[in-house]
This record gives sequence, C-alpha cells and structure tokens, in this order.
Amino acid sequence: MENIAERAGAAKGTLYTYFPQGREQLFCELYEEINGELIDTATAIHAAESGFVDRVVAMTSAVADVAARPKLGRFYAIDDPSLDQALSPVRGHASSVIAQLIAEDYAELLARQDPIGTPFADSHTVAELLTGAMRTALISVAHGSRTGDEVTRAMRALAEGLVATAT
Repeated sequence: MENIAERAGAAKGTLYTYFPQGREQLFCELYEEINGELIDTATAIHAAESGFVDRVVAMTSAVADVAARPKLGRFYAIDDPSLDQALSPVRGHASSVIAQLIAEDYAELLARQDPIGTPFADSHTVAELLTGAMRTALISVAHGSRTGDEVTRAMRALAEGLVATAT
C-alpha cells in the first residue's frame, strides 16, 4: 500500500480509509470496475448490434479495447497466484455475462436454422469457448503479441464458421 500511496500522491492512511482490507481490496474494486465497464458495453452491443457474428465480434473488440490500455489491460489480464484469492469474488463476472448473451444469441440462431432438429452444439458450451477465446485475446493484446484488429478478425472467422455449420 505504501508504494501505491506514493505513486498516487496520497497518504498511506488515506488509502486505508477507503480500502481498509488493503491492496487486495483495492485490486478487487478496480477489477470489478473494469468488469462493470465491460458488462455495460456488452449489454449495449447486444441491444444495438444485430446478428450473432456482429455481436460476438463487437464484444471481442470491446475486450481488446480494454486490453489495449497499457496499464489497465495488463492488470485485467493478470494471472498472478498471489492475487487469485483476492480476485476470486470478481474474476469471471464480465465473462459470465458475455457468455450468457452469446449463448442466448447462438440458441436463437440454432432455433431459426432448424426449429425442430437436434442442435449442432450446446449454446452454453459454444458461448463458454468463445468467451475463453476472448480471454486469450485479452491476454495477447495486453502483452502486445496481438493487436485488437488481429483478434477481432480471428473471432469473426470463428463466429462465421459457427454460423456456417449451424445451417
């Protein structure tokens, strides 16, 4: 907390006033703030965009945009065992909302393609896998090994492939 206070230009006591549980609480609240931003963005995309592919690509782009912010992206993509316990209450929150939206869209797509047939793939499983790919994209963009354009183009190919196999 001392280092954080110094970098923020605040007194250590001030930080403990707002974050009495220390660094872990601070990180947890920051992580949840990013979750909230992504959830709001995903919900807006779901309302504004039409079509399974466009929605999935737009959500991937939103995740990549967070990842592209230098410090914020690396923090949100963090995989640090020392923070796992602190972040466990908030980790996966945005992903689960995004996965639910994707699952609903994929289920609707399947129902339109073959209203009485057996689904090609379970919509929740497809959504979880796509959301996992978004998480991988987040890490790649945050660490500079991929660009947002690269991951959104790749996600478009995946989503279009899912649509093609559903028809």
